Amino acid sequence: MPSSPQSLTAELSKLTLSRDEHHPSRSSSADSLRRENTRTMDVVGRSGDTSVSQISETKRETKKVSEADRFVPNRAALEANNTLEHDGSIDRDAPLLNTEGGSSKRILAFAEPPPASSASVHTDIRLNLARSTGSRSANPASTKPQANPKRNLSKLKPDRVLDAPGLVDDFYYNLLSWSSTNLLAVGIGARVFVWNADDGSVKELCNGEDQGCGDVQSLKWSEDGSYLATGWADSTIQIYDIESGKRLRKMAGHLARVGTLSWSQHVLASGSKSGQIHMHDVRIQQHKVDELNGHASEVTGLAWKPQESFSLASGGNDNVVNCWDWRVGTGTSSAADLAQGRKSEPRWSKRNHEAAVKALAWCPWTPSLLASGGGTGDHTIHFWQSATGARLNSIKLDSQVTGLHFSHHTREILSTHGFPENNIQVHSYPSLANVGAWPAHDARVLHSGLSPDGTILATGAGDEALKFWKVWESKAAPAGGKKSTMGILERGGQKSGNIR
Repeated sequence: MPSSPQSLTAELSKLTLSRDEHHPSRSSSADSLRRENTRTMDVVGRSGDTSVSQISETKRETKKVSEADRFVPNRAALEANNTLEHDGSIDRDAPLLNTEGGSSKRILAFAEPPPASSASVHTDIRLNLARSTGSRSANPASTKPQANPKRNLSKLKPDRVLDAPGLVDDFYYNLLSWSSTNLLAVGIGARVFVWNADDGSVKELCNGEDQGCGDVQSLKWSEDGSYLATGWADSTIQIYDIESGKRLRKMAGHLARVGTLSWSQHVLASGSKSGQIHMHDVRIQQHKVDELNGHASEVTGLAWKPQESFSLASGGNDNVVNCWDWRVGTGTSSAADLAQGRKSEPRWSKRNHEAAVKALAWCPWTPSLLASGGGTGDHTIHFWQSATGARLNSIKLDSQVTGLHFSHHTREILSTHGFPENNIQVHSYPSLANVGAWPAHDARVLHSGLSPDGTILATGAGDEALKFWKVWESKAAPAGGKKSTMGILERGGQKSGNIR
């Protein structure tokens, strides 16, 4: 019968002890052999299967490896291999920042180094920028389009100044109008002058003293620029043919001075100090076709909606803004209504302003948008939706608003002002951001008008001066160079003169 593992172990131990007694040097090796045999006997069973202790030991070793690094089993060996493979191929350049021998040119260098600092670097910054980017300009493919320089309206100077001695300083007068044919009409006292912006010539159209009309109160060109309507202190309205220079007709009907006028095709709207608005069809003998009564005080502003012959905005000294729906030929008040004293009603009426409303303007790129500006006690511009009367936006400013003009080229609105700043301001819409403001006159800027191309603003003030400001640039310049709207270039750059 084969011996059991226990008996075999005992016999081996006896044999080892007997030999160690004779050979002491072998004792250490015998101990090693005994420990090895004992370990072997512990892990090998009778049937040759792996024992539970070996499996447990294997699991513990595996767990230690996994806890060290899930993805790199032996990181130390891997790093050693990488070091051996690449250490010999490293190109050991000099450090980028060399503090001993000066800084390297490779630090943040894109093209040429920037110009050296000098006392004139701030005054000549454009030259420095051109110099530093000169090396890149030779490659068109890498050149990016540059943004247009921002306008600096705060330093805007007039392109031309004309003397206008006797120009009345009165908030309720409207004494300047610029026609679609580039003619500027100006009222000075009882006389009306027409200045040709193309050649600079001036002619006197009429004199109210000769006709007993008193001083002129308002001026307005017809839409085609062929006729000029004038309102007078004696409550009459006169219409002149500009080509012949003759008066075509004189219309009465108001009870007080006529301070504001506005054309829509062949219909002329007139507002008077009595608070009434009359509609005149200038083609017929019985010219008065309607009367609108929506103001309790003087009518200070009128403006027909462009491209539409029935929407009329009015402002008054009663701080009210009205929007009227007046259909040509079928007005809101018929002849029978007028005979019986029935009054027409505005489409909507607003009382948000706290002072007289003289400034009114319709937006050319949003036809339903109307802007109105208040006087000394208000300093506010309101924006209205003309169909519903909803107030869309408002701007609170620091001076009375005397005039409003929407730009035809950009989404901006220009306002002229009286006390206390006497300046001109431009705001973007609808953001209402201030684009620029600049001082205009030594007195209130009471009269204003835009050139036919919508780029130049003419202003008149109590300082008896007319000034012309190039506020916007035309998108479509004429071929062969840009022509001045006022013919300044053709006259050798002369920028001063006299309207009389």
